[in-house]
Amino acid sequence: MSLLACMCNQPQRLAEALGPVRGALVVPAPVSRWGMGYVQGGEVLLSRTPKSSADPLDFFPAIAGLKTDCLIGHATTDDEVLATESTQPFRFRRWMFAQDAAPSLPPDVWRALAEPIPDFLRRNLRGRTVSELTLHVFLAMLHDQSMLDDPNVTLPVVRRALADAVATMAAGLAKAGVTASLGNVAASNTRSLSLARIEGGAPVYLRRLHVFDDRGARDDSFRGVLVLSTSQPPGDGAEEVPPGSVVTISRDLRVDIAALA
Repeated sequence: MSLLACMCNQPQRLAEALGPVRGALVVPAPVSRWGMGYVQGGEVLLSRTPKSSADPLDFFPAIAGLKTDCLIGHATTDDEVLATESTQPFRFRRWMFAQDAAPSLPPDVWRALAEPIPDFLRRNLRGRTVSELTLHVFLAMLHDQSMLDDPNVTLPVVRRALADAVATMAAGLAKAGVTASLGNVAASNTRSLSLARIEGGAPVYLRRLHVFDDRGARDDSFRGVLVLSTSQPPGDGAEEVPPGSVVTISRDLRVDIAALA
């Protein structure tokens, strides 16, 4: 597991809902760096650990200490040494974003891919990774439609912007002769969540989360969804997302799976 995203309607019960699938939240060792982006009080906060570890990473203890209704987590096992600002997830205003298999780029390639991004977005770039560029190309797509700061941007608009950003980055990398493949992508503006399974990327699984009352009956007042980029399904009831598709989760926890392009 390298990329996770979840939403729920009762932040104080998220850890309870994730308990039954805790095993799916473990990243095998070694882990180079990891981080989480999450929402508290309507603000996007980041917690990032750029230090490598020889032990497996269990996301559950870190998540259990939070009360959040929207979260994106990312971990990588590559051996690149990167600064904290290049550790995912990334943030821009209300948006948080992470991407699998997103290495750093040579300076000349990075400059060529960053050049078309509007100045006010390009000034926010801190590192030299594919994922950070993909985020800013995505933001530029929303900006072109005057949707960058719209908290109610529709999910079809988000889905199209993600598709265009991935396609733009893939074309730019191919033109520069870079063979690195683009991985799965997760993005949220705190009111919705999208995770795209890129063609050739790792499998993506969707699992609805539940909690139970004192009598062992399912408490239908709680609604939650977990999406993982992983090789292993997160327990019974997991649904695999087809390649080239994106899972979108609305503010009211409605789940849709549609073609990315």
